[in-house]
Amino acid sequence: MFFKQLCLVFVLCISHWFVAQEDTTTCDASCHCIRNLTPAGVMISHVHPKNEWMVSYRYMHMGMGTPIQGNTALSELAIYNSYLAYTPAMQMDMHMLMGMVGITDRLTAMVMLNYLSSSMDMNMLTGHTHTMNGMTMSSASTMKMNTQGLGDTKLQLLYGIIKNQYTQLIINLGASIPTGSIQQKGGSDDLFYPSTRLPYMMQLGSGTFDFQPGITYVHQVDKLAYGLQAQGNLRLYANSVGYKPGNELNATAWLGYNWWKGFGSTIRLEENWMSTMQGTDNSIYAYNEISANPLNSGGTRVLGHLGLSYQFEEGFVANNRIAIETGLPIYQQVMGIQNKLNQTWIASWSYSF
Repeated sequence: MFFKQLCLVFVLCISHWFVAQEDTTTCDASCHCIRNLTPAGVMISHVHPKNEWMVSYRYMHMGMGTPIQGNTALSELAIYNSYLAYTPAMQMDMHMLMGMVGITDRLTAMVMLNYLSSSMDMNMLTGHTHTMNGMTMSSASTMKMNTQGLGDTKLQLLYGIIKNQYTQLIINLGASIPTGSIQQKGGSDDLFYPSTRLPYMMQLGSGTFDFQPGITYVHQVDKLAYGLQAQGNLRLYANSVGYKPGNELNATAWLGYNWWKGFGSTIRLEENWMSTMQGTDNSIYAYNEISANPLNSGGTRVLGHLGLSYQFEEGFVANNRIAIETGLPIYQQVMGIQNKLNQTWIASWSYSF
């Protein structure tokens, strides 16, 4: 499905090439920066003029609920048939600080730092009692895992193949640098992970250098804007622990409208695809709970997003922009058993100078 959307992005971009070439207006500092209608969840939407800087901050919250297999909800007892614990909820909060600078009028460099905070609830089978790691666990034995810290660092170069008053066609090539730890461990009194590495989703990084290519098309006239984008995250090798996270591909399309002065709204459709993890961390018992099993990874999710934004145009707050976006899953098909994605929230602030 993703590759069909990727081909569609290329076809639409090329179909607009000749139209874009007819407009010979040069693109200055105001191009795609005044009345910017980019959704909060889209990080690449334009290249900057030479020597222009932009700094931005984004906050993303992802909430996950009861487990599903494929796209079918599972009961708590069904989980206990194979796993020692049941995970009714997970959540991830990410703080992203990004800087961009125009090296030339068509080439922009970007760096993004991430700070992650993840948590997962775990319950034991009601009425069940047994001893694990020297500790007696029963129906009253519940726990909450938490990790937080610096994630992987993203570096990107963006090049505007087309850049005029109305249209930008951008290719980006980048890398993910493994600055996030893959050595997050449970405490000495942890029931399942006593002083040993926590499961894969609780780690802060991939442990690998990843290749991240992409292409973006944006067209904006007066009050209306739309965009198409495809981005990839390709894992090149297994990390030092012994596993390689799944490759990721993302395709998204959005429509934005400016209602009054700098106030606009957006609607966005997004598809995320991830392959199953390869390899394993031999220190993790795969049947502690579902996130400990590498077979429970990968799948396809389609989300619908609604967003609002405001571009400040005058006074000391000029060139500042704030935006918010919420997303709900339309379709989910996971590999193995995974917690269902419930909702996402994204808020952003940016400043160009």
